[in-house]
Amino acid sequence: MSQPWPESDPALLAPVEEHDELRSIVRQVLAKHADHEQVRTSADSALGWSADLWGRLNGELEIGGLAVPEALGGAGFGVREIAVVLEEAGASLLPEPVLASAVLGCRALAAADDAAGVAHLRATALSGESVLTVSLAAGLDAEVGEDSWLLTGSVAGVLQAESSDHVVVVAGTDAGPGLFLVAREHCSVTPRRVVDLTRRQADVALASAPATQLVAAPRAEVVIADLRRLTLVALAAEHAGIAARLLDLTCEYVVQRQQFGRAIGSFQAVKHRLADVLVDRERALSAARYAAALLDSDADPHEADLAASVAAAVCQDAALRAAHETIQLHGGIGFTWEHRAHYYLRRVLGDEGVFGSSREHRAAIADLVGV
Repeated sequence: MSQPWPESDPALLAPVEEHDELRSIVRQVLAKHADHEQVRTSADSALGWSADLWGRLNGELEIGGLAVPEALGGAGFGVREIAVVLEEAGASLLPEPVLASAVLGCRALAAADDAAGVAHLRATALSGESVLTVSLAAGLDAEVGEDSWLLTGSVAGVLQAESSDHVVVVAGTDAGPGLFLVAREHCSVTPRRVVDLTRRQADVALASAPATQLVAAPRAEVVIADLRRLTLVALAAEHAGIAARLLDLTCEYVVQRQQFGRAIGSFQAVKHRLADVLVDRERALSAARYAAALLDSDADPHEADLAASVAAAVCQDAALRAAHETIQLHGGIGFTWEHRAHYYLRRVLGDEGVFGSSREHRAAIADLVGV
């Protein structure tokens, strides 16, 4: 009996020099403009993120156009390059709308049936001038109005909807689900009180709101599936970056903290716990990078779905364990409000509430392999 999952291609995990260079550049920018205090200040501001850093990320690094074809004004790279940026964004807990706008929003606009019709918005989104967010949840219906499509319904837990200029949503039509663009001014946005202190969420309600159809059925089903995979892989990259950063922070601490006349990092029990986090980190980075590479290949959609779900489950678990161990191994200070450890834990728990738990991702894996 053959195994129910496809063979992995190790070539997809081969090191890429350009990725190391991109990672180094992003890390330098974030080290200067997104240390923990700067992130806290930005997240607590009225906007919820730093307009200055957002401008730098789009102006200097052009993150919005990384995976957008050159013919549409982008850089023409792929999901692997996005993953590099997201690993560092996760490590720094960026509150800026990197995932919502630069990754998902720009990808949705790039997939539009009428590329010319959204050319101006696409250009401003790629530059960061316009901010988008995306919800792929069910709950909206569309009907044809006199001048445009009209959308009615509500979706919950939309990332950074308050500070977005447009919302990309899925709505049902007579022909099947379609992908639509709604201006923020036509949305009723209600902020949610969530555990995550660095990335805001809101509920969005629409009442016969005028909308532009980006992708019509039946092609919309393919585009929506692509966006769902991209969401899981993007989150996996962020969580892998969180696990990596927390391991570094904890290792730095345990070699400095003295107890019983020696560094606590010299105790075998501490070593074993950190070794487990190290294994998790390596597994998470491999899963996230493999899934990103697979999305850039001509892989079968079923195989891509499987890789995305595996990456989501593995990376979420790795980030959660790393956060828990960071809090525990920092002792009393790890439980204080001022310490950064709980911010990381809150980010992962916040993501879990919107995009599903590792248990749910594993259930999806079971369905995909037929067990």
